Amino acid sequence: MYRYILLIIIGIAGGITVGTAIASFLTLLDLVPRLAQVSDSSNLIVFYERVLVSSVVLITVVEFFYISIFSSKLLLIPIGVLLGAFIGLLAAALAEVLNVIPVLEKRFKLGDLVHIPVLAISLGKVIGSLLDWLILDKL
Repeated sequence: MYRYILLIIIGIAGGITVGTAIASFLTLLDLVPRLAQVSDSSNLIVFYERVLVSSVVLITVVEFFYISIFSSKLLLIPIGVLLGAFIGLLAAALAEVLNVIPVLEKRFKLGDLVHIPVLAISLGKVIGSLLDWLILDKL
């Protein structure tokens, strides 16, 4: 009995720690407002924040109760594309917040072609996610 209580306390403490770290990460680096600024949709910041929080809660419930939402492999393709695009955009926003893209632009003298590395990062994440979910899971 005490063992289960200890495991529950450790699980809740771990969840609070990880949740706080992610919230701090997103807040301190202003990733959501920066992503909205880069995508020219600053009027949707509140919507983005609500979607982010709702997604975290939904995925937590799905993982906690072992709910399977994938009834078809064809359903994985749009989900993979959307998740890959989100992660790619998040990585691009993080890179821009950390001034990686301006340094990359100056070093390689990209000028107006600076969107190519950002697009490459996004497409790489999408393709990598699709390969992982559709091909590598079967091996």
